[in-house]
Amino acid sequence: MEKKHLSLILVAALVLCGFTILALMPSAVGDLLFDQVTYNYTSHVWIPPEDSNGSSLGGTYWIAGKGRNFKLFLILPGAEKGESPLDYTSDGMNGTGHIENIQVTPQTIQSLLNRDFKTALFNTRFQGNMDVSCAAWTGKIHFENKITEFPGNFTIDGPMTDWEGGFQIFQQNNRIVIKGDYILYPTGQKNSSNIQHVIKEYYF
Repeated sequence: MEKKHLSLILVAALVLCGFTILALMPSAVGDLLFDQVTYNYTSHVWIPPEDSNGSSLGGTYWIAGKGRNFKLFLILPGAEKGESPLDYTSDGMNGTGHIENIQVTPQTIQSLLNRDFKTALFNTRFQGNMDVSCAAWTGKIHFENKITEFPGNFTIDGPMTDWEGGFQIFQQNNRIVIKGDYILYPTGQKNSSNIQHVIKEYYF
């Protein structure tokens, strides 16, 4: 399940970006108005298998909040049956986030009017942070859509493994792709002899 830690973090990053756009309305271009917007959104998530012999994970996430502050809950039904309770339990993953700033562009408004939320997401400038926790591990995410690029970084403190690295979010053939570039190592034992470097893409 340790490799799935990253999957959950990247899914969370994607989810929070999606909620940002769904929370936007044309009337929310002013900061004060945006801070009063309440939202409650539910959708599905899919995590592809780690290898050709593995199985995928599917589940549901909920996001609720007001303005720049939000909470996330993600659950993968049945995943707890095959995983260590240190990695994943039926309680799922919880997150608490905050949008530091957001800037709506003309392309954002046009996309929203066309009900094209995916395009609106990639045409809106914003940045923020989120803390996540699941079973015995905790993580932190920072994200920023710069329009020309959509990077983020994260750290995970786990009972047996620590993770740190970055990711890029982009569109490809009408899909959202998250490309992770990260390292992992035994908890609290970061040195050149035990660091593993991984580059992997996730599709949504």
